[in-house]
Amino acid sequence: MASLNNCFVDRVVEPLVLIDVASVPVASSSPQESERQDRPQQPRRTEAKTLQQLTEHLQHSNYLCRLISICQRNSYRPLQISRPMMDSIVSSHEIEESFWELPSCFYTRNLDLEEVHCVSYTETRNGDVVEISYSIKYPEYKPTEDKWVIRQSGIWHRYDSQTSQSTYLLLSPTPDSRAHRQAEEWLLSPEQNAENEPFWLHRILFAAYLPAWRQYIAALERNFLPVANSTFASFIDEPLRIGYDNLSALISLETRFLQVPAVLETTSETLLDICSLITSISTAAAHHPGTLSLRNHIRKCRSYSRTASHLQQRTQITARLLADTLSFRDQVVAKEQNGNMLQLNKSAVFITTLTLLYLPASFVASFFGMNFFDFDGEGNAIVGTPMVWIYVVSSAMLTVVTFLFYYLLLHQDTGVFRALAPKVRAGPDRSLKNLTRRLTSNAKDAAVELQSSKV
Repeated sequence: MASLNNCFVDRVVEPLVLIDVASVPVASSSPQESERQDRPQQPRRTEAKTLQQLTEHLQHSNYLCRLISICQRNSYRPLQISRPMMDSIVSSHEIEESFWELPSCFYTRNLDLEEVHCVSYTETRNGDVVEISYSIKYPEYKPTEDKWVIRQSGIWHRYDSQTSQSTYLLLSPTPDSRAHRQAEEWLLSPEQNAENEPFWLHRILFAAYLPAWRQYIAALERNFLPVANSTFASFIDEPLRIGYDNLSALISLETRFLQVPAVLETTSETLLDICSLITSISTAAAHHPGTLSLRNHIRKCRSYSRTASHLQQRTQITARLLADTLSFRDQVVAKEQNGNMLQLNKSAVFITTLTLLYLPASFVASFFGMNFFDFDGEGNAIVGTPMVWIYVVSSAMLTVVTFLFYYLLLHQDTGVFRALAPKVRAGPDRSLKNLTRRLTSNAKDAAVELQSSKV
């Protein structure tokens, strides 16, 4: 496997948050019972920035539920944990090799790479112990920049059905993320019961992020509807209120709408697999309110996916109509220009005919009007000078120079003649060729390096 060095940092800035809910045997309050029961104690919360701090916390193995929360400083930066610290977590909990695919998605990047890629649901079993891991993508609104971005979070979960012990690893794209806050509040609240609901973190994760898809789709639809309404209200024989820039915006929206079903399909499959796992572990857990909440999230995923697919088809139809409208409008303008050129050609033919008609007479009048000739009144004759050869030689040389210059202008590619050539400047409306060039020039100009991961 490839290196995972670009997924971790050398110096941790945002600390890891570790919360343990311990369970120790205490004497029963009933005098008739001598057996010992398990009662949860007050959760123990710790922050760790160094390997030593992390190791000291991991030495405590007496817990019913353990949450390890790791974050990125932002979505373009690696996880706020060093490689030795992650190795310590893996070795302390005997995590399977398949786990490393999960942190491999949180690496240093400079563009929105792998926008629809999610780590698929992975499940391993070893007797009564089951491990699952996956990642999900979801939209998040950034008020400071007034735009939506796609985030990702990941979960690794180890559950022992015999002892009801659970270990969770939560990977978040930002410090103090919504899922982290809600998970911490739930664990530290007195009403929590991690033993009766071992899959509580999955419920919190999807409840925190899944509803944002509806707001994201609605925001895209608000950008789409004005362009769509203007497109359907446009006539090719009238001045257009839309242009190729709107066509570019429609294509961008179509790409965004197309992204949603791909991500939600993976999310829906993950939810189905989690529900199947819960059902296989316990029949009572299958009817727990938390499990029913997960099933409701599956229905929401399907609903959001259908909405995005519908809007994607509408955007595609609108983009096709706008492209046809702009094309027909260009044809109308071209037809008008052709009519004007036809009138100009007729005028040019008329002027050429007049030139051919009057040119011989003009030449004769100009020739005999030169000082080389004079009228002898006494002899009633035209007297010519022998220096008339100057006119003939000068005219011949000027004609040769003119044709030579024209030949060089057509066949030579020098800086002087390129400067003399007419320049074609783009008007206010960009051509479809320029639009295509702008939409297709992406990867080779960006120099983006997709960094793979390996242990």
